[in-house]
Formats: sequence, C-alpha cells, structure tokens
Amino acid sequence: MKTAQICPKGFVSIYYKSLQRNNGLGQSGRRDHHINIICQIQTSLIEVRMRIIAFVLCLLIAPITSAGEAKHSQLVKLLLEKVSENYVMEEKLTEITRSLSDVQMQAEFNELEDPAKIAEILNLTLQQHDKHFGVRWSNPTRKDDKLVYEGWFSKLDRKHSGFKKVEILEGNIGYIDFWGFDNVNAKSESRAHTALQFVSESDALIFDLRNNRGGSADMVRLISSYLLEGRVHLSSIYWKESDSTTEFWTYADIENGAQSAVPVYVLTSKATFSAAEEFAYNLQALKRATIIGEVTKGGANPWKIFDLTDSFRVAIPIAKAVNPITNRNWEGVGVQPDIVTSKDGAFSVAYKLALEELQSSKVTQEQLKEIEEALQSIK
Repeated sequence: MKTAQICPKGFVSIYYKSLQRNNGLGQSGRRDHHINIICQIQTSLIEVRMRIIAFVLCLLIAPITSAGEAKHSQLVKLLLEKVSENYVMEEKLTEITRSLSDVQMQAEFNELEDPAKIAEILNLTLQQHDKHFGVRWSNPTRKDDKLVYEGWFSKLDRKHSGFKKVEILEGNIGYIDFWGFDNVNAKSESRAHTALQFVSESDALIFDLRNNRGGSADMVRLISSYLLEGRVHLSSIYWKESDSTTEFWTYADIENGAQSAVPVYVLTSKATFSAAEEFAYNLQALKRATIIGEVTKGGANPWKIFDLTDSFRVAIPIAKAVNPITNRNWEGVGVQPDIVTSKDGAFSVAYKLALEELQSSKVTQEQLKEIEEALQSIK
C-alpha cells in the first residue's frame, strides 16, 4: 500500500524557486544551498505544528468557555425579560438593559461559578437603578427542616409589630421607636392603638424611624390617622399591570383626640426605607411634621417576587407611589429632612426643639421646671 504524504504548498514553492537559483552554483555551493532550504522547511514545519497545537487547544477550551457564557447569558436574558415586562419605571429600562449588558460582557462575571456571587452582582447592578430590586439565589438541593425562612411580616408579627420602645420623656414628650410597619390586622391594629394611646396625652410626639425598614402602606395609613383631623388623602399607588391607581386616605373613624394638634417630629437615617419613608414624606408634604436626621434610602416602589429558574428569583418594583400634593415621590432621592443632622444626633435635636417649643407655650410652673431641667440634660 502506498502512503500519500501531504506536502504543504509553501514547501514546494520554496524548493522550486531554489532550483532556479542554484543552476549556476558549484557542487559545494549547491550543497550549502540545499542545507539552507532544508532548514527553512524544518522551521516552517515547526510553525505549522505549533499552529495545529494551538488550534486543537482552542477547540478543547472553547466549549468550556462558551458553556459558561451561555449559562450566564441565559440568566441575564431571563432577568431582562422579567424586568421589561413588569418594571413600573419604563423610562429606566434602557439604562437597566445597558447596565446588565455591561456586566454580561465582563470576563470576571462569566467565569463565576458561585451562584450566590452571581446573584449578588446582578442584585447590586439592578439596585443602582431602584433600591427595591433584588436578585436572590437559594440552593434547591438543600433540605434542612431546622432552617425556615422568616419573612418581613412574619418577623413583625412575632415581635410586637415592630414597636420597640414607647415612653413619656421628661417635659411630657411622647416617644415611639419602631422598626417596621406591620400588615394591618386585628392584632397589629390593637398593638398600634395601644402604643398611640399611651402617648395620647403628650404635648409633643417623636417618631423614631432611624432603623425602620418599612412594610405596609396600610399601617402608614393607620398611624397617620391618629395625627390628622378628618379624612385626608395621604398618597396614591399606580399599578403597572392593571394601569390603575389606588388612593390611600386616613381613617375618619379614628379617635385621635389632641394628637392631631400636637407638634410631631420624625427621626430619619440613611437606613430609613420604603413605607417608613412614605410616612415621613406624607407628613412633611402635609406640613404636619418636622423631619430631622439624614436623607433616607430612597425606595418608593412596591415590589413583587418572580421566579427566574428553580434557584434564582428576582424582586421587581411593579408599582409606584404618587403624593397628591407634590405629584412625585422619594424614589432614588430619599426624603430630604427639614433639619439635617447625623443619625446619632437626631434624637437630641428633636427633643430639644420639642422642649423649647413647649417652653414658650402656656405650661404650668411645675412643667416649666421639668422642661428646663430636661434642656440642661441634653448634650
């Protein structure tokens, strides 16, 4: 059997041209010339072999890289589809698409194998545009009956609807510190009523929302009803899916007594979020409260959870708040305090203002003495 040998076209050309050039050379010259030609051919063979090896390596590596990129690209594609279909702020979709595309093009992102890290990067990317976005990963193969996820409202229900401290400060200043706005039901309504009833005879009220991360707009409505006279339009929510608007008004049947007239101070921080921001924003727009502290986090859009895969989920804002007085909300900018101060200094500023206002009003001699002593104690 004859074996066919593959001779690259370039080698034939080199040898053919060499024959044309060496006709006039002597025997020694021809020998040296042939040696030179053989060296050129050997060098060319080495180059070809290296190219073949590089090509084979590319074939071996490419499927791995492509598979990783395809997996991440599919996840980003599903994410973009859900966001485009459901996100209420449609004017931001172009920017969001650009941000996710930039992430998708990054080699570091495509090389990630940890799904929790992938979720974290996508989450941070989306939250640049809206603080209520959230991408989460959960291990579908993990089964641990001892670890049960506790939702925000479950936690509020278990921990007295978020009410942490309710007291009467020296000078007859009511103080309520709470970290969430619970869903309104018979239990939470009773808790809220108990807290507000306790401070119902105070001469001023301080609501501490510095660690309040929000919750239910209905609880915002309920607590606000104790502070406002009659039926007042607090806010509205526009829902993208139904293209409809829900209005939130105070409850006219709440017995608020003198609480609708006393000075109100609301403490805020960078952590104050969502429904807590709504509470402060509404009262500020109605000129019913003085906001003291830091600019809040800036999340005004209610959200809903959507499944991307069996292990990835995304929270997407599906509606937006609209204040009837400003025709805007605090999304992305936060609630701007009337008096800007640090988180730690907000309480002292509010307490001092409340005492000074009482000091200039009609109070008894005994109460005036309490107010002056309290003022001296404030650092």
